[in-house]
Amino acid sequence: MNKFYVTLLLVLLPVSGVMAQYSAQLSPASPVLKGTSKAGGYIGIYDGAFGILGQYRYGIGGYSDLGLKLAFIDLDSGSPEGDVGFSAAIDSKYQMMEVRIMDPIDLSLGGVFEIVKFNHFSNLVAGPIAVGSYPILIKNGRNLTPYGRLLIGLERSHLSGVKAETDFKLALNMGVTYDLSSSTESLAEIQIDSKYAAFLIGLSFGF
Repeated sequence: MNKFYVTLLLVLLPVSGVMAQYSAQLSPASPVLKGTSKAGGYIGIYDGAFGILGQYRYGIGGYSDLGLKLAFIDLDSGSPEGDVGFSAAIDSKYQMMEVRIMDPIDLSLGGVFEIVKFNHFSNLVAGPIAVGSYPILIKNGRNLTPYGRLLIGLERSHLSGVKAETDFKLALNMGVTYDLSSSTESLAEIQIDSKYAAFLIGLSFGF
């Protein structure tokens, strides 16, 4: 498959109808190597909020890893949800396709669970995920990797004084990573949903 079309597909996927999530994806499809770790720090600029996020990933098998994410969210004053809240998420993925062995893209399947809590609002998201990415080797010998994540799951929201609601929704995240060195990468990601638009940037370090 032509590199240009693969990249275009991963970066320009439609973004309508995704669910409200603060933890984002923050990694391409390829898992962290078995027995190694990756940790990162990120800034999230949301519609009506600002967030500081952290992520830790650990390689639990030859083709799988486990991720833990924590975010502190500062909402605009006067928001009905409250002022300050947090998001905690856990996810795991297993790599099904690999460019290195001549598959068209890197593809991993897995699942995610996230909880969001503010003074007067709570939100739960859970469901399976599919993560696709395509590493592009550029002239300086480093990889530029566009990626996208699709989540098909359930979202349960509860605002104080209002009956809790459970919805079936789709979620989509799109981003790109760039290798700054053999152990450090930068990341930028876009997230759009019915409640929040967000742009996230950050760095991660392998060890």
